[in-house]
Amino acid sequence: MAYCTLDDIIARRLTNEKLVELTNDTPQSTVIDQVKVDAAIADAQEEIDGYLRGRVNLPLEPVPAIIRRIAVDITTRNLYRRRLDPLRPESLDKDYKEDLAKLEAIRRGDISISAEEVGRSQATIRTNKRRGDRMFGKRCLGEF
Repeated sequence: MAYCTLDDIIARRLTNEKLVELTNDTPQSTVIDQVKVDAAIADAQEEIDGYLRGRVNLPLEPVPAIIRRIAVDITTRNLYRRRLDPLRPESLDKDYKEDLAKLEAIRRGDISISAEEVGRSQATIRTNKRRGDRMFGKRCLGEF
């Protein structure tokens, strides 16, 4: 499951026409190249997962709203970078820095993704020790 979709990108950031311009390499085309959109989404998801790996179970399912917004922003930036568009909005770089700061905050635990939406990563600790292996039992510790 992807963290965002083409519909999310159209609803939040880019028009259909701009997506055609950014994804299709054929002049005068009116069709969005879905393969290029999917690649930009996959790159964004991998970047997000890189920040969250070890903090939450991946992939995130269902996708929290904050992660969906970040994925749309990063995907949009990836599509503009594909074209090396000199007229790309300055807000893309600003949003990208803010999104990375949010991902850092999630990783540190300053911003939480609710446990109902995403299971926390839980490491299982196992040991090879038994009760009889104790050096300081109840009786010994009771003397202190």
